Amino acid sequence: MPIHSARLLAPAFAAVAVASLLAAAPANAAVDGRSGDVVGHVYETTNAAAGNAVQVFDRLRDGRLRADGTVPTGGRGLGSSLASQDGLVRDGNLLFAVNGGDDTVSTLAITDRGLVRRDVAPSGGDLPVSVTVRHGIVYVLNQNSETISGLRVSDDGHLQPLPHSTKTLSKSGATPTAAAQVSFTPDGRSLVVTHKGDQTIDTFAVRNGYAGTATPHHSAGVTPYGFDFDRRGDAIVSEAGPSAVSSYSVHGNRVRTISASVSDQQAAACWLVVTRDYAFTVNAASASISSYRISSDGRLHLIAAVAASTSAGGSDAALSPDGKFLYVRLSNGSVASYAIHHDGTLTKQQDVAGAATAGTAGLAAD
Repeated sequence: MPIHSARLLAPAFAAVAVASLLAAAPANAAVDGRSGDVVGHVYETTNAAAGNAVQVFDRLRDGRLRADGTVPTGGRGLGSSLASQDGLVRDGNLLFAVNGGDDTVSTLAITDRGLVRRDVAPSGGDLPVSVTVRHGIVYVLNQNSETISGLRVSDDGHLQPLPHSTKTLSKSGATPTAAAQVSFTPDGRSLVVTHKGDQTIDTFAVRNGYAGTATPHHSAGVTPYGFDFDRRGDAIVSEAGPSAVSSYSVHGNRVRTISASVSDQQAAACWLVVTRDYAFTVNAASASISSYRISSDGRLHLIAAVAASTSAGGSDAALSPDGKFLYVRLSNGSVASYAIHHDGTLTKQQDVAGAATAGTAGLAAD
């Protein structure tokens, strides 16, 4: 997905030996001896104010989950909703987690001995809510300071600030932007940021890892929120206000609307993921998931207003790397799993509780 950790087509189950472990205890790949069933993991951040942590779930061959251990991020969570998408992402064998309570970002390595914390670094601003990674460059969206800031990450997960990389969002200081997500485009030539507060989508041209000045674009519908990219590189963006989805072509700082505000007939479409030729929105206020077909020219067509129901309001979403399973973080901290069929329909599998209790903080899978 964009270069989302949860959506990269990297190997589903990483096995990287690490010479030395840091303070956090690893979460093991299997807890009951059935290691052959485990093909990957799903991760969610607890967002706890006393200390943020990553809850690890074993991902079984049939898509179901089994709760395993937790690994501290080394930072503090916000203790309440981040109201964002991609607060936790995966890039290859590394996880990146924002810590909204102390303005830091953490890296954790996925190893054959479990998940291991590697580094914690300042986010470069106030209230980090979303993070994106590409080719060793990390950008963090800081909601309160209305900025994005860059870091470099080494292969083993150590972070260094990217000098002079902090850029202000296009409408900073006016109506609060309440920015929701930052992501590299699939070609890496741009960064995209959605503003929930002022119906704006920013693009930043990227050269040699450095983002340029923000270029604003009026979004088709109000409250642009979560987004993902289809296989052609078009941006598919949810709109919480009208509970709708729009699609855009993005080339550098040029953005063109393809489909404008296609309603899902639900309430508060917030989180969105794309697999194959389908997009799924998680509707926070109607406890439902809607499905769309994406045509070859990027146009959107609603398949089902209610492709599946959720047992509680949704608060994030992620896909298995093969695109066969959808995982939805629920407002009570549990994670729901759904099988995705070839025609875009969904079958509910289970809800699994972990250490998280509430608060939107991120969801990723390998």
